[in-house]
Amino acid sequence: MLCGLLALAGAALWAAGAVAARLDGRREPPRRRLGAAAALLGRLVLLLAGSVVAGRYVERMAHPVAGYAAFAGVCFGLSLASGALLRRRQQAGTGRGAARRGAMGYGLFVGGVVLLILLGAFPVVASDLFRKPYSPAWRTINRVLDRLNYSYNPSGGGEMPTFPPWRTPGDAGLAYSDVTLTTADGLHLAAWFVPAAKESSATVLLAHGLQDSKWTLLRLIPWLHEAGYNVLAFDFRGHGSSDKRPTTLGPEEALDVEAALDWLQAEGVGDEVAGLGQSLGAAALVNAAARDGRLKGLVLDSLFAEWKNVDYARKYHLPPGWLVPGVPDPVDLIRRVHVPVLIVHGTADNLVHADHAERLSEAANEPAELWINDSGHAWSAWTYPELYQEKVLGFLEGVLEPQRP
Repeated sequence: MLCGLLALAGAALWAAGAVAARLDGRREPPRRRLGAAAALLGRLVLLLAGSVVAGRYVERMAHPVAGYAAFAGVCFGLSLASGALLRRRQQAGTGRGAARRGAMGYGLFVGGVVLLILLGAFPVVASDLFRKPYSPAWRTINRVLDRLNYSYNPSGGGEMPTFPPWRTPGDAGLAYSDVTLTTADGLHLAAWFVPAAKESSATVLLAHGLQDSKWTLLRLIPWLHEAGYNVLAFDFRGHGSSDKRPTTLGPEEALDVEAALDWLQAEGVGDEVAGLGQSLGAAALVNAAARDGRLKGLVLDSLFAEWKNVDYARKYHLPPGWLVPGVPDPVDLIRRVHVPVLIVHGTADNLVHADHAERLSEAANEPAELWINDSGHAWSAWTYPELYQEKVLGFLEGVLEPQRP
């Protein structure tokens, strides 16, 4: 409806302006200038309507980069067509004044095209990054940021993060199994299962953050393994090697958590399970725990209290609800969670401020523990590895009751 009204308004303005601009310029120059301005405005409104349509449909294409290129090509074609019309008008006119006015009009139109491409395509790109985190566009942006030596997510205080060279638990010398989980809505998720160093029924479920994968939590697996816990780490939908679906920041990802719990139960190690999640993973765990009582405890690392108030989406200068609509607020969900929780956050987090953790802690049922340090978003395990390990293992000892032979 909006696109249709914009298109009609633009066409009407363009037609009216064109008629007015063709009136005798010597007798009525104000009307002529007004007509030319109306025609230019009409063309820009038509392009705005095209931008809205592109924003709706380009992001659904299998290859979004190709979609953006097609959209830019259409706008460029309109610009060339308008330029041809203006050149014909210049040839019909006389003197430098007519040529200068024609050139200025064409320049304004091209500038308007470029502006509308930015206004129309930039939200599409941002939306693609949020709703389709597996898009090639994200890898390209990461490479550009690396070359510019710019980080949107600083690590904050503590040690400089160091990443182990492992790509799988096997690289760390651990026996593991590649697992495929099946969700209630029919998706297939890639996962690793690492049995405990000694036979145990206690399991820790690891849930990664947005635009990450199970690989990013690989550093945690060895010390959880040595402490006597089985570990199941998986890729959320739309991430890693799992089936591709847009992210919902919690609601549908809760189905992924439940699929992991189903698999653990089928393997006989699903009675004593705690979840450790970072950012998106923490949101998925809260969504799952609010309706599924199988999780015995939650470690919530860098979780937002309300999606509408996060700064991650504000980096795109767009409302968070536009990027990913209908995200339940964990600060409301956590009131329905009746298991122990450990909330971890950093004051250097410029994506989700530390006051989110404080609101979550106030809303959580007892027992609830809050640990705030000076690290960045989901960096605590890297910048304070020994303290993070101590905090998490101490928490797990209080919530899980492993049955060892």
